[in-house]
Amino acid sequence: MKNKTSFGEYFDDQRDRIVSDMQTGKNTELHNAWREDYDKRQSEKKKHELFKKELEECNEKGVEISQECKTYFKKRFE
Repeated sequence: MKNKTSFGEYFDDQRDRIVSDMQTGKNTELHNAWREDYDKRQSEKKKHELFKKELEECNEKGVEISQECKTYFKKRFE
């Protein structure tokens, strides 16, 4: 085992916490939870942009929007 160089109590404690978190996988769990939430937000954003574009195009052309688009905006504004 390597000898640890001491950088003071505060920094040693911080290093020990980081090493402990890496060994338990805590950072991996936090990253996975964050990534799932981020992917969900991005998916919702893309869906909103797609339906917004469809709504604008249908409005310009004077045609009816899809049922899926209607349902999305109905839910969004309730």
